[in-house]
Amino acid sequence: IIDSHTVDVNGKQHSAKHILVAVGGRPFIPDIPGKEYAIDSDVALDLPSKPGKIAIVGGGYIALEFAGIFSGLQSEVHVFIRQKKVLRGFDEEIRDFVTEQMSLRGIEFHNEETPQAITKSADGSFSLKTNKDTVDGFSHIMFATGRRPNTKNLGLETVGVKLAKDGAIEVDEYSQTSVPSIWAVGDVTNRINLTP
Repeated sequence: IIDSHTVDVNGKQHSAKHILVAVGGRPFIPDIPGKEYAIDSDVALDLPSKPGKIAIVGGGYIALEFAGIFSGLQSEVHVFIRQKKVLRGFDEEIRDFVTEQMSLRGIEFHNEETPQAITKSADGSFSLKTNKDTVDGFSHIMFATGRRPNTKNLGLETVGVKLAKDGAIEVDEYSQTSVPSIWAVGDVTNRINLTP
C-alpha cells in the first residue's frame, strides 16, 4: 500500500476510492530450537507421502483434524497439548468424547506437554523434547499452534493503519481501519477466524 488510495502490485500502481485488505493469516510455529524441522498445516497438505510417525503439536480443531487424517492413513499419531484437554473453549462432554474416540483409534495424547526443542537424528528421524519427556522416531513434527494475521510487508504502518500487538489490523464494527478509505476483513483482523 503506497498511500490511502494506491497499491503497488509488481511495480504497477493502481488507485481506487477504497482499498480492501483480505490477505488472511499464516500458520504460527513457536520459536524453539530446531523449529526449522517442523512443518505446518499448509505444508502437511502437500506431503508427497503419508508420515510414518508424526507428532502434532496443538489441541485445537486443526490439530485434531490432521490427527484424524493421518490416523486414517495408518500413520502413528502423537498429539502434544499444553492443556489437560483438547478443544479449549468447547463443551466439556464433547472434549472428553473426542479424546476418547480418537484414543480408541490409536492416537496417543500427551497432555500438559509444552515443546521445548526438536532435534534431527543421523537416520533423519526427529525427536521432540517437551517439559516432561523426549519422544524419538518421528518422520514429521507438525505444529498446529494457531495462526497469525498476514500483515507483514504490506505497508500498512506507513499509511497509518493501526495494528494490534499480534499484527492484526484493527477495525471498527463496519470493518473500517484507522484510515477511512482502507477496510479489512477476515483472518487478517483476527476477530472471527475462518476455520471456527
